[in-house]
Amino acid sequence: MFEKWFNERWFLRIVAVLLAIMLYLMVAGSNSTGKSDAASLLPIAGQGSAKFDVPVTVNYDETQWVAYNIPETIETTVKGPSSSLTMLRLVKDFGLSIDLTGLDPGYHRVRLAANGFGKDVEVTPKQETIEVFLDKKVTKEVPVQVALLNKNKIAEGYVVGEAQPTRQTVSVTGGAEKLQAITAIQVPIDVTGRAETFTESFNVKATDANGNTISATYDPEQLDVTVPVYKESKTVPINVETTDAVKKGYKVVKIVPVITEARLYGTKEELSRIGSVNTEAVSLKGLTKTVDRTVKLVEPDNVTAMEPTSITVSIVVEKENAKATTETVEDRAEKTISGIPVTLNGFDEAKYTIDYEQTIDLVVRGSEADLASIDATDIKAVIDVTGLKEGTHGLPISYQTSKAFDVLRPDNMDITLKAIPRTSVQTN
Repeated sequence: MFEKWFNERWFLRIVAVLLAIMLYLMVAGSNSTGKSDAASLLPIAGQGSAKFDVPVTVNYDETQWVAYNIPETIETTVKGPSSSLTMLRLVKDFGLSIDLTGLDPGYHRVRLAANGFGKDVEVTPKQETIEVFLDKKVTKEVPVQVALLNKNKIAEGYVVGEAQPTRQTVSVTGGAEKLQAITAIQVPIDVTGRAETFTESFNVKATDANGNTISATYDPEQLDVTVPVYKESKTVPINVETTDAVKKGYKVVKIVPVITEARLYGTKEELSRIGSVNTEAVSLKGLTKTVDRTVKLVEPDNVTAMEPTSITVSIVVEKENAKATTETVEDRAEKTISGIPVTLNGFDEAKYTIDYEQTIDLVVRGSEADLASIDATDIKAVIDVTGLKEGTHGLPISYQTSKAFDVLRPDNMDITLKAIPRTSVQTN
């Protein structure tokens, strides 16, 4: 209970007053009798001086103005009766103030006023005036600019996308003249050695041309920035290799891989050298009927990964002299159809820009009669990008047509989504 009282200002004031009365009585008693043992034990009796770090308060309309260059405290010398100094030490109910009411924007030298020290002490601040800069209070929306540092030092085989701050702008409140120096909230992020997407948090602050932090209020005070990091990749067609022969009297009508393309990961330099991947040789030995075989892909040298690593291959076999229910190999043909437009579903133009091949060349297989009548107007290529985040994505292509043929390639396409670049800046 006593500990709680000692934290109350009214209790400390009562104690200070009682001590002052006691000291006064002891000093008075000492003067009338010539000596007081109690007074001799209390060197704080009589006159003295003390130094205080005195808080500075400002009187002005804080909803309309912002004041700069005001120190939090000023060292102040106080001289007077020791009893009064003791009470000041205990209560600390004093301060220095300046009044800015009615002043115009700009620099002003304003005199300090002492408050709460009492009339029986002499108060001398280390400085009697303060040069204050008064500015009109404004709020400004400032864009967030993320600078990605050391992009050339990212982990080998990886690339970095556009940074994604949780807020594209920050509300900055402060003096109008000071805020003129703020054109953006700069957020530097080092991506050295990064090999996966990561998020970092930053305390929001703005600096002037000299790198000095500008005193202002920020909303929000903290930002999270997500930096997408993804592997460098490329899609290439799959070539099916075969060995041996089917049983005598039979023939191979077609060999159809269920998946016709593979995605390779590695450095851009290595990927540029690779045009396709091969399967391990599929044995046709003794085949007399159509079969499905699972076969591994041969991973090229110097790639870091490959997807998939194996595929299923359908091998269509029938008798040479049979009236086949399927077309014979002589009846089958391949054709390349150029300039097929690619349609995107689910693309959010408000958040991202997109980079992709807007037209593709399609390799198809079918009967010669059917292929002869097919052109780019008969085929629609569609890619769904609904809900995708920034980065490069290998997406399947859906084909819509009323004609009969098999699509050999391409099965998929690389689509790169980037955040709208008005709020992100990248530097090496």
